[in-house]
Amino acid sequence: MVRTKLTEEKVKEIQQLLKDGHTGPELAKRFDTSTSTIYRRAKYPLKAYDIPLETKNKVIKAVQNGYTKAEAAQLYDLNIGSVCNFTKHIKGHPKQGVHVIRQSGIKLLDRLMNDGYLISDFVVSTVRGLQRHFPMICSARYKDKTFFYLKGREEETIEAYFREKPDRIINYRAIEEMAYLLGVKVSNKDQRKLLERYKRKHDAYWRSRRLIQRRMEEFDPECIFPHKKEQAEPGFRLFPKRDL
Repeated sequence: MVRTKLTEEKVKEIQQLLKDGHTGPELAKRFDTSTSTIYRRAKYPLKAYDIPLETKNKVIKAVQNGYTKAEAAQLYDLNIGSVCNFTKHIKGHPKQGVHVIRQSGIKLLDRLMNDGYLISDFVVSTVRGLQRHFPMICSARYKDKTFFYLKGREEETIEAYFREKPDRIINYRAIEEMAYLLGVKVSNKDQRKLLERYKRKHDAYWRSRRLIQRRMEEFDPECIFPHKKEQAEPGFRLFPKRDL
């Protein structure tokens, strides 16, 4: 049997030692492993267990009979990484049949199903992975910004884009471009409502950006700042012409 180097008891000991002030490299040397393993197991404690030889043989037989490695792992309630590890001798891609969605992907999928769109606060590669499993997830790119939405929720996506991204200028042309990109038609009445609802928010954002870029001297010109240096007048060095 293959035994895990860091058992459940050792992981609990590592967590306590980290709380007491011990460093990762120190514990890695103590437990004869890498520093990344120490931090990973301390943050995500996994229950270490031994896979019986009988179960391994069943998994190998299932893969040889046509099951994918992911299906065999799900069939016998095993980790896909463990199954790929002891089935290396069987031909096939190591990621064959992987259909596992991680916790971060499940959270984004839940947001997408409830809101109908993903405009901000997400990782593009994670949602791309969800697209392979759920073809109804659409994507678009506008003004160097990639976002995702569900079919039939295009109008909500357009409104959310200008609501969550105040750095994007909102006007009639921008709304029409977004509508054309998503393949929908936004009436003039709805466009006017969008402008009335979010125009002030965008103006306030750009006004704050301009205030940030201003210098302190513009607010109090009479105040003498110690760090202020006299600026030299621009000038040019003129060289005399040479007679050829």
